[in-house]
Amino acid sequence: MGTRSVVAAVLVGAALAFGSALPAAALPAGSPASGGDGTRRVALGDSWAAGTAAGEVEAASATCRRSTWAYPAVVARAAGDTQWTSRACASSTGGGNGQFSSLTPTTEVVTATVGGDATGLGALAAACSTAGTPARCDDATRRFDQALTTLPRSLDAALADIRRRAPRATVSLTGYPLLAEGRACPSGPADPARAARLDDAVTRLDTVLAQRAGAAGLRFVDVRDAFRGHGVCAIEPWLTPLDGADALLAGGPNAAGHARGVLAALAAPTPAPAPSPATTAAPPADGRGVDGGAPPLFGG
Repeated sequence: MGTRSVVAAVLVGAALAFGSALPAAALPAGSPASGGDGTRRVALGDSWAAGTAAGEVEAASATCRRSTWAYPAVVARAAGDTQWTSRACASSTGGGNGQFSSLTPTTEVVTATVGGDATGLGALAAACSTAGTPARCDDATRRFDQALTTLPRSLDAALADIRRRAPRATVSLTGYPLLAEGRACPSGPADPARAARLDDAVTRLDTVLAQRAGAAGLRFVDVRDAFRGHGVCAIEPWLTPLDGADALLAGGPNAAGHARGVLAALAAPTPAPAPSPATTAAPPADGRGVDGGAPPLFGG
């Protein structure tokens, strides 16, 4: 493990300890969900990176709905880091790569979680919950499947843009946990068949993320093992219920999920793969899909 990896593991370990008393812990003074305007460590992504489902959403983050319990903020507090920024934003699609304004040639660490909002994973979870219907679940599945087909082109463009703007940075793209783990319950999937459908959707999404991160020579962080046994129907769930009125909150990590799930996965050493040979034209620098058919990611 390299020096930077050792340091990262120590910081994440401290963050895990910090989060071990999450239910009773009070936020220390001056704990913004977005950080300052530092560019050394930058967090990007959708509602999962913003911590929208984790509670303590910072009013100043407006529609981006960033939480002080999101994993980037927890790591920053544990490290005493003031040179960090979170640009993560709920429903982070459309408008180009607006989150990338904090990336510079001196940026050292970039974390990103993206793809869940873009594919409608939360909407799928809500539609297949006990509050949904079979017809809603089927319709949401079709929308998810269609969105997943355009995600690789969007990812390739966005990841190339991250590397161009922050060429020295260690970049980690995190995946998503299994929501149901094969189980149905009142706050989760309506039946085992819909539970299997949700888990299959997450598996396919994570496969795309891992493949595109690997092709870009970046680190993919699989969080599924870290969340094992803490799905939405578990005795101690690290994910929010699926049956609420807000689809952006359906199945998102709660505060414990960020501190004990995502951070544990980030702490595990995984070498960055070598980049695959380029077989397509370079994507536009502004993050649009190569063929124009893929929506841009990292808006907000």
